[in-house]
Amino acid sequence: MRNSQPFELGHMGQWASLVLRLAVGSLFFAAAVRKLQGGMETIQKTVGFFQTTFENTWLPAKLVNIHAYATPFVEALIVIWLISGFRLTAAWVFTALFTTSLAFGMSVAGKFDTAADNYTYVLICCAGLLLGGYDRFRVDTLWTRLPTSRPD
Repeated sequence: MRNSQPFELGHMGQWASLVLRLAVGSLFFAAAVRKLQGGMETIQKTVGFFQTTFENTWLPAKLVNIHAYATPFVEALIVIWLISGFRLTAAWVFTALFTTSLAFGMSVAGKFDTAADNYTYVLICCAGLLLGGYDRFRVDTLWTRLPTSRPD
């Protein structure tokens, strides 16, 4: 039977999607922990880095500050969202858009090496988006697998 072959896309896709979720989730976990572990002091350092990086660009300072303050919390949200797999398509789209905003900002600041790395993460998010439909290791699909009534 074709559906039971171990190397068809569905089988590989579900594992590839899980690995991508864990890889990208771990990347954002490390980034979020680094920014949040020292409380407001490290958040202020993140804001200071953003302000310094973008001070000579055309990006509005207020927008840079909002993005800087939100970044650690957005990164933490992405970790939970991707690892749980809840509404996985939305999680990948959100992650890709957030990473695009980081890449775009670095491009505006003239930090093209960092921007290139960030755009690579955007492509990884797109791969996750494509493979997400095969993923069976997420909260949404676990709920649908649970029995609706318990046998007596």
